[in-house]
Amino acid sequence: MKSIQTRIKTILDGPAMPGKEYVASGYIYSDVYSIAAGFRKRFSRKNMADKPVCICTEDKGIIMAALLASLAGGPVFILPYSLSAKALVETRDGMRFTHAITDGSIDLPEGIEGIYPERESWKSLPTGGFRAVNSVFLELFTGGSTDKPKAWTKTPINMFNESDFLRVKYRVSSDDLIASTVPPYHIYGLLYTVLMPFLASASVLGRTYVFPQEILAVLKDNPVTVLVSVPVHYRILNGAHIYSPHLRLAFSSAGPLDRNDGIYFHQKTGTGVEEIYGSTETGGVACKCAALRRELHEPFDWVACKVKNERLCVKSTLLSPDLPLDDEGFYMTGDRVEFSEKNTFKLLGRADGVIKVGGKRVDLIAVQDKIKQLPGIRDAFVVSVEGRKGRDADIAAVVEASLSEDELKSILYDIFEPVAVPRRLLIVDKIPSTSTGKYDRDAVMKMILGE
Repeated sequence: MKSIQTRIKTILDGPAMPGKEYVASGYIYSDVYSIAAGFRKRFSRKNMADKPVCICTEDKGIIMAALLASLAGGPVFILPYSLSAKALVETRDGMRFTHAITDGSIDLPEGIEGIYPERESWKSLPTGGFRAVNSVFLELFTGGSTDKPKAWTKTPINMFNESDFLRVKYRVSSDDLIASTVPPYHIYGLLYTVLMPFLASASVLGRTYVFPQEILAVLKDNPVTVLVSVPVHYRILNGAHIYSPHLRLAFSSAGPLDRNDGIYFHQKTGTGVEEIYGSTETGGVACKCAALRRELHEPFDWVACKVKNERLCVKSTLLSPDLPLDDEGFYMTGDRVEFSEKNTFKLLGRADGVIKVGGKRVDLIAVQDKIKQLPGIRDAFVVSVEGRKGRDADIAAVVEASLSEDELKSILYDIFEPVAVPRRLLIVDKIPSTSTGKYDRDAVMKMILGE
């Protein structure tokens, strides 16, 4: 594989397939380069190379054009964790940007000047020199399912290496058409539905499909070969009639995929769901596919792994420069793992997911997993809350179930030690989730606390 410096220079030299569709029925590849050249000229005119700019659009063509402009010497870009008014105000206040790329579909926060796409000859794109491949060119956020969203910096090496590694491993090519249920401002969506298809000269559908009927329709009515989705969407497809004759690859990330959901999808489509484990800060770390009898996570070839104090430590070119590393260049994650003899591993839960209740250690992920396996349970999310009456912690659970709270509690007392039974238990029709399919911890905590 070419070095990343050579790869980026080749990218900036121009599109390999100028007339090929990048965003289906939206942009051909030369369009993306022309918009990138327009952004680059605008940034030069405004003397904005040292000022961060927020990307306030879900338009994949515009997002890719902005990244090209940054590579060609443009500014650092910020991708917010959501395009809601509240999230954009929080991002503005925290990151202090004054300009935002927009297509006009999103209301920008007060005081922010919009930069709209303008086209120039794409041959003028590299004006001003190339960005250093190990410099920061993106700031994006964790999904916020376990805490408030946190910003992480990423370099061209981080992002383009991962996208190219994935392209090669999964043999993504110009013959592929990609559909997605995850937005492109999330790192998973950015990698799999913006960068990876771009590097492969593939095509991607412009919309983000989130409702069951539209996901089923896009798979049926389009020659989709690759589906990029999240566990909550595989869950809602479980039981549906899925017809997708062209599908050859399906991805899931942003949280654990329920084994039964993955097996059902494989039974209906013949395509196993490739479950990707990683994070915004580490990039992709490993993969597995239970439907194809790959039950344990297999580290990617480009990632080195070791275990220290039960916790997974990783080393790769994908690590955010913000991360603290040991003397060997490894970052210690917050996940506990158990390795097998074949260098595959099983996730044991978060290190910070083990709490003390009544003086005893309780693994919240283990409690959550056991509840999910009970008959009549569709989903469950288990958290710890401040204990009552001087207790060190209370366990709380929000559960999608056909049982009453009393019936479920009775079952839980039969299978758990008393300290592991959730003292606060809510039965709900639907557990709140974020746009990327993760549990919405803030919304869940408000439900539990009655706010």
